[in-house]
Order: sequence, then structure tokens, then C-alpha cells
Amino acid sequence: MRKLFLAFIFTLFLVSFLLGRANTTRADMDRENIRYTTVKVEYGDSLDSISRKYNNTGVSHEEYVKDVLRMNKMESEKVHPGCFIVVSYKEE
Repeated sequence: MRKLFLAFIFTLFLVSFLLGRANTTRADMDRENIRYTTVKVEYGDSLDSISRKYNNTGVSHEEYVKDVLRMNKMESEKVHPGCFIVVSYKEE
């Protein structure tokens, strides 16, 4: 009886582990390929133009801009030539 109980518990543990692994979403899998780089702001650049160039991560443009603002601890979207900002991109 004890062996049957232990076999049941082991099977339950195994099934729950496998179901948990199968629940991984595609977005989570894509996050594994996210890389970060620094970009030097050039004259005429804006956060909007930089985000349009580097955002290939699958998030919306607005969400990407918010992420860049958060990563760089910026309070506004204003950037100045010569400054460096960190951006994320998906390695292809």
C-alpha cells in the first residue's frame, strides 16, 4: 500500500512538473533572446526614432519607449546629442 501511495505521489509530481513546463508562452521564450546595447544619440535623433530603429522585440512602440525610459531612469523623452542610452533588441 505504501509503494502504491509513493508511486501516486511521484506520478502526481511528475505530471504537475511537465504541465508547468508546457505552460511556457512564446513571449517568455522570446525574452530569452533579448540583448542590450548602448546607443550614442546623434544630432536629429529622438527617442521615437531610436525606438523605431531598435524595437524588434515584439512589444508595441509605446511599451518599448516606456521600457527605454525605465531602463535609463529618464523622466522625459528628450534626448541630447552625444548622450548614450541603453536599448534592448532581439537577437535574430
